[in-house]
Amino acid sequence: MMKLSQTIPVLLFGASLAILSPQLGTAFTVQEIASLAQASSDLPMVKSAGLSPDMDVPWSKAVKIVDPFEGEFVGVFDRNSLGGRLYREGSKQVISLWTSSSIRVLVTVNSDQARSSFYIAGRVYPRPDYFRFTTTKKVDKLLLKVREKVFQLDGSTGKFAVSKELATALKNAPDKNLDIRLVLEGGQTVDSEIGKGTVKAWRTIY
Repeated sequence: MMKLSQTIPVLLFGASLAILSPQLGTAFTVQEIASLAQASSDLPMVKSAGLSPDMDVPWSKAVKIVDPFEGEFVGVFDRNSLGGRLYREGSKQVISLWTSSSIRVLVTVNSDQARSSFYIAGRVYPRPDYFRFTTTKKVDKLLLKVREKVFQLDGSTGKFAVSKELATALKNAPDKNLDIRLVLEGGQTVDSEIGKGTVKAWRTIY
C-alpha cells in the first residue's frame, strides 16, 4: 500500500499535467507563455487607441497599445485612402483598429474652402489660399469578405465586436488585400480594402 507522503506528490504532479496539457499539448506551456509575453514587449508602443484623421502610428504592423482609459493590449492600425490623393477635395480615408475583441472604424471626408475674397476695381477675386477641414461619418455596419464567407457586423459609434468565428477567419485569411464594405448612417456605402500588411499582422492579433 502506497504511503500518504508518496501519494500527495503523485496527485499534485497529475493535476499540474491536467492544467498545462489537458489534451496532450493543446494548452500553452510556461515557456510558450513567456515567449508570447516577450514578443508583446518587443512590439512598437502606441499611447492611445483613439482614431483620428491626422494620427501618427505604425500602420499595418502589430503594436502594443497602452491606453490610459482601456489598459494594455495588442492591435494593428490600418489606413486606406479613397478617391485619389489623400487631401484632394472630397477624398475619403478609412482608418481602422483591429484587436482581439473589437474592430473600430473611422471614415473621414476632406474638404477645401477659400479663406476669404478681396475686391479690385469693383470685381471679386477669391484668395488663392484655402483651409482644409475634415468631417467624420458614422459607420453603422461593417461587411468583410474572407475567402467565400461574408461577415456582417452591426455596431455603434464605429465599434464592432469580434466573434470567435470571425477571429479564426481573420487569423487564417489569405495573404492578400481583403475587401470590406461600410454602411454609413443614412444608408450610404463605402467600399474599401484592408492592406496585405494588416492581414499578415492579424496572425499576431487573433
